[in-house]
Amino acid sequence: MRNRTIKINIFLNEEENKILNEKVKKSGLNKSEFFRKIILDYQLKEKPDEKFYEILSQLRGMAINLNQMARTYNRYQGYMREDKFTPLLHQIQDLVLSLQNVYVIPQKKGIGYGNNKIVEV
Repeated sequence: MRNRTIKINIFLNEEENKILNEKVKKSGLNKSEFFRKIILDYQLKEKPDEKFYEILSQLRGMAINLNQMARTYNRYQGYMREDKFTPLLHQIQDLVLSLQNVYVIPQKKGIGYGNNKIVEV
């Protein structure tokens, strides 16, 4: 069953429709999601370029490798120094979360992270 049962129709002129479509495209959301985020006072951000996702993927791979090293250390007690790898693992995980907060996850207005462009609404 649908969670949202109220349908709203609006009328726009050509220029307003063009602006709306540009902003929706930049946000990476569909029109319904776009309007709901605006209504809930979210500060919408432009969808990041492909380079961002490549970097994020590489960082995740590094974090996985470090996690595997930690498992190896735990399995063979003493062949690796845990104190060298654990802090780096946490730094990478924090960086991945920070990148997601800056570029991907919509934030309520008034909460700013980094220099990511805001989609003006």
